[in-house]
Amino acid sequence: MRDLPTENEIKESITDHNTWYRRFFRCWIDGSYLGFKHYQSNCNQIRKHYHSDSVLRACAINWFCDFIAHEEDCSSRTVQRHMLNIVSREDLEALNVELIDDLRDLVRDEMEQTA
Repeated sequence: MRDLPTENEIKESITDHNTWYRRFFRCWIDGSYLGFKHYQSNCNQIRKHYHSDSVLRACAINWFCDFIAHEEDCSSRTVQRHMLNIVSREDLEALNVELIDDLRDLVRDEMEQTA
């Protein structure tokens, strides 16, 4: 079995933004993994949907699964199924809230200046 996140690692990531998963997810979205074009694309999507929790929720889920799949050399679907099997819906939604905040942090200063 791949080294996919455990239930405890996900629960810890809800309350601690400095866990391995949260820190490296932020590196994933800031282009540290796939480069500047990936960063620009992410920022454009986040800016466009900054005030839409539902769209950012979908981005957070997809991008978090993409990040873990990249790390563990498996499919995003495998990660998503794994997460649904080991983590309660309540905890997944709490994680989504935190990941959405990580997404918004990427462009928060810019968005608040233009508001």
